[in-house]
Amino acid sequence: MVSFSCDSCADIVRKPKTQQHLSRCPNAQFTCIDCNTTFHGNNFIRHTSCISEAEKYQKSLYKVHKKVFKNISEL
Repeated sequence: MVSFSCDSCADIVRKPKTQQHLSRCPNAQFTCIDCNTTFHGNNFIRHTSCISEAEKYQKSLYKVHKKVFKNISEL
């Protein structure tokens, strides 16, 4: 789940609660905690995924592990 830091009040807000937080803090700008990207206005709505901590801190050493499911029984 994507979490944001409110740059106005320094509160940590999960994505589902951001609209509610905007009603209390109307000048809020949100910064994603994981990828450190700042979003102005309602731009945070399009932010659905970001890099993991492993990818963030390991940089070139990070290897993506993709698991391919051949059929539904493997889920």
